Amino acid sequence: MLGLVLGLCLRVDPAAELEAASKAYDAAVSKADIRALDALLSPSVVFTTATGRVMDKKAVLAMLASPDTRYESVESDQVKRAITGDLAIETGRVRVRGIRNGKPVSETQRYTDVWVRRDGRWQLAAEHTSLAP
Repeated sequence: MLGLVLGLCLRVDPAAELEAASKAYDAAVSKADIRALDALLSPSVVFTTATGRVMDKKAVLAMLASPDTRYESVESDQVKRAITGDLAIETGRVRVRGIRNGKPVSETQRYTDVWVRRDGRWQLAAEHTSLAP
């Protein structure tokens, strides 16, 4: 009986874990924390940008490590998440301010993220963004 009680007490809430991973992702992008991003991004992650560019993990990490790209803030809101087992779909709005490819940027985007839970942690598997009015 004690094992059952301890098991119930130690049960992790996947929704809370996903929310934490999503917030950590926004923070890592705004800080250009390549180490954190490397852990949060699936090895086979695919990004489709608002301009239609398709990027893999290596390209995204290189862009964020470049001195030509620095984000002052990355703030998501209107977030909705649906979790089915080890797969989650997240949609929302993100406001981005900073420098991208050496040019000032201040934009609002809508996004759809696909998260996969592997080895007990959520990783971003795909992201698609569109410019919002």
